[in-house]
Amino acid sequence: MGTIAAALAVVGLVDAAFAGFRACTGRDARIDKRALHRQAARRGLAVGTLWLTAVALVALAALAADLTTHTGELVAAGTRMLQVLTPYAAVVALSLIAYWVLPMRESTFVILVGLGPMTLARPLVVLSAVTWAVAGSGDWLVWTVALTSGLGVLAVEPVVHHRWYRPA
Repeated sequence: MGTIAAALAVVGLVDAAFAGFRACTGRDARIDKRALHRQAARRGLAVGTLWLTAVALVALAALAADLTTHTGELVAAGTRMLQVLTPYAAVVALSLIAYWVLPMRESTFVILVGLGPMTLARPLVVLSAVTWAVAGSGDWLVWTVALTSGLGVLAVEPVVHHRWYRPA
């Protein structure tokens, strides 16, 4: 159970950092934006950490009350969620590596065919992961954790954008 939860937490927190980055892109005219992007990623990571911590606390409280009923269902749901998220995360990771390693022309192509479409597909991938996680499960805790974690992942970017980067 710990491995599944840790893998989902890593995917969610890395996504939150990238969501913070996406929330600030195009918002500043500075040429050297590295510090701005690091700060934006930290903000996304902070918002994602708060949300996922709240979800984890709810799950832990329910598990403490009745460990035997929910554990198997949560592990199965987490495994199903990772079946959807892992291929998506792998494509995004490979696209990022190619973007950083390849020369400018090829890295621009990677953005056009890899990262751009993957960013657009992200809400659908999260919705698919949540749907697959709850498929066939009647456990209220599985539904609660899957739905609130999916909502949290999708909410990080708008929250960071609204809080720190909206026009004055």
